Amino acid sequence: MAKAISFDSLPKEIRTALHRIADAPFFTIERFTPEAITVLNTRIARVYKFVRRNQRMLTLLDRELDNLILLRSKKIVSSTPLNRMSLSQYEMVVLAYVEGDLVAGQATAKHARQLAAAQKTLHSAFDKDARNKVADWNSARVLKPIFAKANAGDFGPEFLKFARALQRELKAHELSRTDITFIHADASLSNVLFQADRATMIDWAEAGWGSRYFDIGVAIHGLLGEKKAVQKELIAAYLAEYFGETGPTERDLELIELHVKLRYLAAATAHLATSKNDQLLHRPRIMRSIDESLRKATKFSLR
Repeated sequence: MAKAISFDSLPKEIRTALHRIADAPFFTIERFTPEAITVLNTRIARVYKFVRRNQRMLTLLDRELDNLILLRSKKIVSSTPLNRMSLSQYEMVVLAYVEGDLVAGQATAKHARQLAAAQKTLHSAFDKDARNKVADWNSARVLKPIFAKANAGDFGPEFLKFARALQRELKAHELSRTDITFIHADASLSNVLFQADRATMIDWAEAGWGSRYFDIGVAIHGLLGEKKAVQKELIAAYLAEYFGETGPTERDLELIELHVKLRYLAAATAHLATSKNDQLLHRPRIMRSIDESLRKATKFSLR
């Protein structure tokens, strides 16, 4: 959808800012939403991100920039922040462009191994730093919208029962804090660029401290979005790369399963980010999606 949007469709202040850099044909619009716009200029290897100047979007932007600086201190490959300026209605940030391909829908075992290697490197780099960190990501945060009274009409008794049981199963692990590290928290294939010899995760606004299994669960949930015929191969390649020759233990597999299920339940809350009008308009589709998320979560197993 983004590729079909013309340069002239951009807000005037954004067009003006970009015209100071280069002519319109050198820009490609990669994202266009009411609150965020991303434009590429591969000729000079730059990414231009524009976000609405409201508290929520500016908080996310600040967090992403802080995370990118933190990653750079650990020599983790990511986009490098180059400049920032305020426009009238948007905040503009310039990042170094990262080469790579998006492979969602056509991932191979090689891609799964590259993603696992990138995540393992990230997690290992922050092991020592995490000793005194409080988790930003856990089951309580993910499931909070499901238990909120305001959303009571969306999630039925069976869904709530499953969510509460899942939270109980994860509680002991989360309280032990044995696997806390810095995690991307949204490393689905749409947020990973693949080069010949490595994977580079992008869009770090959601990153923070959490269990490494949370990150692994997100990644495997993303691989489950690929064609059914290759899912087992992709997951096997991912686990072999992340856990090495000895492979995952039974406890590893149990925690991964729980976090994949958690991701399925998180997917059932996606509609809450849309307007109330859109929620009413698409109510039947949303309810089907919620039911499907529960079905997949209940069914999922690695063993």
